[in-house]
Amino acid sequence: MKKKDNLTKFTKNFFASLFGFESGIDITDDVMVLHRRNIVIKNIIFLSNIVYSIILLFIASVNKQPSDWLFPLISFPFTFFLNNVIKRLIYGERHDKTKQEVAMYVEALYMFVSSILIYARLFDNFETVAYILIYYSVVVISLYQSKKLIMWTFQGMLAGITFIHFVLTYNITSTYKGLTILEFLDVFLPTKASQDFFLRIIMFSIFMIVIYAIVGMGSYMQEERKKELIKRREVQENFTSIVSDLFKVVLSSKNAFLDRQHVDLVFRMSEKLAIYYGLPLEEVDQIRQYSTIHLRYHEVEDIVYNLSNEQQYEALNESTLLGTKIAKRLQLAQKAEDISRAHVEGVADQAFVKRMNLIQPSVQSQVILLCDLYVTMRSSKSYKRPYPNQAVISLFEKSFLHYFEYSLVERFLKFKSEFEKIFNDY
Repeated sequence: MKKKDNLTKFTKNFFASLFGFESGIDITDDVMVLHRRNIVIKNIIFLSNIVYSIILLFIASVNKQPSDWLFPLISFPFTFFLNNVIKRLIYGERHDKTKQEVAMYVEALYMFVSSILIYARLFDNFETVAYILIYYSVVVISLYQSKKLIMWTFQGMLAGITFIHFVLTYNITSTYKGLTILEFLDVFLPTKASQDFFLRIIMFSIFMIVIYAIVGMGSYMQEERKKELIKRREVQENFTSIVSDLFKVVLSSKNAFLDRQHVDLVFRMSEKLAIYYGLPLEEVDQIRQYSTIHLRYHEVEDIVYNLSNEQQYEALNESTLLGTKIAKRLQLAQKAEDISRAHVEGVADQAFVKRMNLIQPSVQSQVILLCDLYVTMRSSKSYKRPYPNQAVISLFEKSFLHYFEYSLVERFLKFKSEFEKIFNDY
């Protein structure tokens, strides 16, 4: 089963590398899109040449006429030369729009001429198959999604099939030789050949109208998609600039909250308290990650300062989410610092308590905040000396109780000796 999946994946990747139109291409770059289309059409032409060669060699081997070998022998050096010319145009100057457009018209001309020549060679024995190749060449040319090229192809093909019908299919030039135009029309129009001739012209014209409509819709949708992508990139750039400035402001004060000892203590205590509080293992794991996520600030800093380069939308989205979590974690650390300072300085009134309780009130945040506040009070700060364990416990029993759910503080106080041991043993 695995081998089958690998084979399927390899086949898809191989096909995409040869015939995929948007393989690693910026669709807003018209020249690169045209360059890729030229490569795809060149590969199709190469495949077509192989099929043409097989057909011609098959006919020559079956008929066993020396003249039948002449056509493939002459066509080989011609196709080889033309293929080299197309390669030089496509790969010589990939960013040269003029050369890529010349390559486009050369490939279209080759598809047009080769289908006419193959028809001329096969119409005696395989007229239906040979005639289908003319329609096939039009479909290949339509892959360029160029209305101008399709109109050029329609005019050229219409003239081409009219010529081959007159000269080859119905042999009109020989059958009605010597007649005036009026005499020719008088004799030719009542015949089944004329009906078939006009029917073919009408069907080809209808087919070209349909192809033109498809190309028109495809090119319109491509243009709209390109415009939408450009707008999205403009919005992304503006958003990136705003987020970058915001992150710079937030991260400018990060050093006050990046003390490794402090963070490790909060991490260990938060994990313990979450387990003692009976939170599900999934939420405990989230608390573990969230308690230390601000230590990953360097990942956001690198992205912030390198976002002037072209970024993938997914990468920007991922880094924005990470930056948001880091900013919120720093906000939570700042909340612990504000509560500590307000109570040390005696300015923690009811309005302050209410304002603090609006900031990240979830249980997971409260678990980290409680542990962060405990470590902050036990540590030395510029505005205070380290508080002994019993003094901090008293604060949680009286003053700090208003910032947390009662049951959470209760669990913390029940296992206070364990939290004291974690702090003292670190």
